[in-house]
Amino acid sequence: MKNTFRITYVVGLLALAFAGTACAQATTVKVGWVNIDPQSSAGTVAGPFTPLDTLSAKVKPQSTLFFSVAREIDSNFEVELALGVPPKHDVTLVVVKPTGVPSGVAALDGTVIQNVTQVAPTLFVNYKFGDSNSSWRPFVGVGVNYTRFTNATSTPANDAVNGGPTSVSLTDSRGVAAQVGVSAKISGPWSVTGVWSTAKVSTTATTNTLGIERKMDIKFNPSVLTLAVGYSF
Repeated sequence: MKNTFRITYVVGLLALAFAGTACAQATTVKVGWVNIDPQSSAGTVAGPFTPLDTLSAKVKPQSTLFFSVAREIDSNFEVELALGVPPKHDVTLVVVKPTGVPSGVAALDGTVIQNVTQVAPTLFVNYKFGDSNSSWRPFVGVGVNYTRFTNATSTPANDAVNGGPTSVSLTDSRGVAAQVGVSAKISGPWSVTGVWSTAKVSTTATTNTLGIERKMDIKFNPSVLTLAVGYSF
């Protein structure tokens, strides 16, 4: 996780430094609430002693604290580094073919089998419509997302499905990101912003049970809703 924050810190500094050399007009700090619906789509688990096309998983939504720093390049363009307190997601078991597994495993359909923390800094370049005197400023943004999955743990239910104590790991993801939103001035330097964003995220989950490895590919089409208060200076 330290490496993740180092990378994010360096990228953010470079982006904001670039904005600063382009006659930036303002810096805005935003703090608020974000709801992350991963909208995950997972393949089936593959590995030794695992019936084909029988078991999969679903990553559940979670909310967390959001914060970002945005630096204007000119009156319409800005660079924004979006972060947040890393949320911890529940992962539930999906029994694709109940007849292909023991009844005890089939009965665990929908049960939480893993927990995983998501660290997902995203760097955007935003285009803001209107001008600096506008009370309402819609905007669109494109950027790059880096997602790291950390602190993945197996629950007792997952240990039972796999046949013993199990460790879990997930690969990192890098992909394009996009967002649309609107900011409204409140008073003086204060504003409120509502945003919907998404990103291309994929990972491979690997479980290890007494040396037996099983893998599952997971793709995400996240729907991320953010409401934040901003202060510009």
